[in-house]
Amino acid sequence: MLRDPAYLLWLLAACGAAAALFIRAAGRRRALTALLGDEGTLARLIPPEAPARRRLKAVLQVTALALLFLALAGPQWGVELVTTRASTRHVIVLVDVSYSMTAQDVKPNRMAKAKSELSLLLERLRGDGVGVMAFAGQPFLLSPVTPDIDAAKQLLGTLEVGVVPEPGTAIGRALRAALACLQRYQGGKAIVLLTDGEDHRTDPLGAADAAAAAGVRVFSIGIGSPEGEPLPMKDAASGAMSGYKKDKSGATIISRLGEETLREMASRTKGAYYRATASEDEVAEIAKQISELDRSLGTEGSSQRYKNRFLYPLAAALLLLLLELLLPATEAAPSRRPLARAAGAAALLALLLPAGRAEALGREAALRKGNKLYDARRYEEAMARYKEAAKPGDVRPFFNSADALYQLEAYDEAGDSFQALTDPKLPKQLRSRAFYNQGNSLMKQQRYAEAVTAYRQAVTLAPDDADARHNLAAALKFRKEPPPKKKPDDKKDPDKKDQDKKDPKDQPKGGAGQDPPPRPEPKTRPQDRMSKEDAQRLLRSADEKEKAAQRQRQNVPQPSKAPPPVEDW
Repeated sequence: MLRDPAYLLWLLAACGAAAALFIRAAGRRRALTALLGDEGTLARLIPPEAPARRRLKAVLQVTALALLFLALAGPQWGVELVTTRASTRHVIVLVDVSYSMTAQDVKPNRMAKAKSELSLLLERLRGDGVGVMAFAGQPFLLSPVTPDIDAAKQLLGTLEVGVVPEPGTAIGRALRAALACLQRYQGGKAIVLLTDGEDHRTDPLGAADAAAAAGVRVFSIGIGSPEGEPLPMKDAASGAMSGYKKDKSGATIISRLGEETLREMASRTKGAYYRATASEDEVAEIAKQISELDRSLGTEGSSQRYKNRFLYPLAAALLLLLLELLLPATEAAPSRRPLARAAGAAALLALLLPAGRAEALGREAALRKGNKLYDARRYEEAMARYKEAAKPGDVRPFFNSADALYQLEAYDEAGDSFQALTDPKLPKQLRSRAFYNQGNSLMKQQRYAEAVTAYRQAVTLAPDDADARHNLAAALKFRKEPPPKKKPDDKKDPDKKDQDKKDPKDQPKGGAGQDPPPRPEPKTRPQDRMSKEDAQRLLRSADEKEKAAQRQRQNVPQPSKAPPPVEDW
């Protein structure tokens, strides 16, 4: 394709004008020759190769002119990955997927209306970082904050009632989870809540106060009606409606729009509340208010663009002009031929090895040097080399730099860097590694819900990746039952993965999560060994302490387990 095809019209005009000038010059040359004497006599005086070489030089000049205009037209083919830093705002959209969203007081039902509002909202928020979180009894992060709106919209098909297995409606819990995701960002931050407003004792107003203290605005769209609607029950086999959901006492449940709570949450955070309408004008109003928030600087992103190839026709034009200059009008004397040929060969060699080629070789050398420093655990020096090796379209330095950030325990920055390498247009293998290493970074930060999302993407792209499946299971377990915090000197990494590094020159290093080799056990000297009597005495002491601790635990009353929630809609 061409960046500016209008130059092709100028190309035709310029080539036509040049051809006309050459024809006119040839005619005038013949006229002047005729004035000098007999044509046959003059033909014997002029070298026989002169007319042919004159025509060849004219052809070279016209062709070079055409190539110059082709270069101006900007030929482009192939794509390259461009990493950018832009100012943006950060938004998380909370979508209620509890059973109460099956109510049909909004046609066809509340869930379908929420998905419609979300789709329009994502389009309105292009240019900002947007994350999507579904919630019922627990929140679940479907998409971390990303400027890739198209990738976020692909998740709309997964938004259905029941996608979060724990029943209920926990608005307060979901709001606190969204705040935890937004706390690492600077600048304007907002949470958009798509829900019917029913909450089952999770203190949404307290969560709103926490959002206000963090400078996060909450915008709510209430989906439903204040009068409410019973919740339809469907037969699992036929899908036909079999009645309405009832509570434990046998009364039919009426789900109503909780506008007061949503309005108060928006008021406390200086946000806004809107009831969902058929025209969906409320989405435009929310997007307009979000656009007025302050932008934060330094957000990294990536995009695809066509590679400019104007250098190829430009180099060809210069080559033809050089050939035209080196081509004599007549055959050179025998004594001058070797010198002319040597000069021409030197000029051609200089043209065939442009400065860009030397620069490319320098980048490759910097990349190899960075890989050697990385293997030597000199990660800061390796990052400096990767920065020298960076160029548009080559993801290897960027990927390896993210690995180095991970090894330097800058997990937040490493996760953002790997996120920039998950563009759907990149190769599947690269995206799988990026999602896997992003999950490792999130696990280090104990952001288990986001790690689950990253590992799931890695498994989707590479189903045979046993390490990704193992880490996904671990992240799911830790999300449900977070492990105790590690001691500061505990450097062991449970989510270790060795990546393929057969050729550091051509392969991105995928070693995020690799640990240093274990230290050897200290050897025991003979004089440090414990006697048999001392060992028995210590064992008896430890046994007595354990029995005393057991007696103490038996005397402490065990706390009663909290009853499961009554509301499951």
